[in-house]
Amino acid sequence: MSSLSIEVVWLRLRLHISICDNAVDYSRGRRYRFAVVDLERARDYPMNFVCMLPMQISPNGKGPNIFTKTFGNESLEIAKKLLNDALKMENNFDVKVEIKRRLKLLEPKPFCEKTCVSCGKIFQTESRKGFRQKFCPECFKKKFAARK
Repeated sequence: MSSLSIEVVWLRLRLHISICDNAVDYSRGRRYRFAVVDLERARDYPMNFVCMLPMQISPNGKGPNIFTKTFGNESLEIAKKLLNDALKMENNFDVKVEIKRRLKLLEPKPFCEKTCVSCGKIFQTESRKGFRQKFCPECFKKKFAARK
């Protein structure tokens, strides 16, 4: 378990990282739980628990999880700050790898530029994996508009 401190306008936040080996809920391996705690409430976890740090955070502050509802538009910056501070303070190599992985998940995914096979126009796609988009949106509509 590790801890770190951060001060937000009215909160003193810290990450409390728990390691769960071969938990019943999960298939295999080690899982990490990142709990956000407030140092102003109490000294020990779980009395100072605020919420869990999610894997992904929507950039506009709207989302289905408690973290984004609690911190709103600042949630992405707060999550990055908490994780960066945890990375500096952590000694366990496995936990550092997990923190780096979560920081990478918080980075926005870049658009991928592709060339349309029909007209040769360059267009942007949102994903590098999954559906391999070969046609620009206009050619896609022309080619597959009749299908329903």
